[in-house]
Amino acid sequence: MLVISGLIAGLLGGSNSLNAVLAGSFIVIVNLGVLTLLFIIAVRIKEWIERQVANVAEQKDAGAELQMLRQSLERIEAKVDRIEKVLDGISE
Repeated sequence: MLVISGLIAGLLGGSNSLNAVLAGSFIVIVNLGVLTLLFIIAVRIKEWIERQVANVAEQKDAGAELQMLRQSLERIEAKVDRIEKVLDGISE
């Protein structure tokens, strides 16, 4: 791939073949480097987004669990109120 791109650059530029191969190779290497950096950045952004989504899901789960605990506490308070009423009735 490097040789072919270098030869094409050499034919278009009209320079000798070694310089053309080196120039084409340099261009391909730079392009591969840029693509590699873009790929790494995209992967890091994807991982960050996944962590953010996981954090939001955990917060929603914690909120749902807190709501269930509140409902359980309300039921326990209602039972304690009924027990207090029964004990007040017995003491009278």
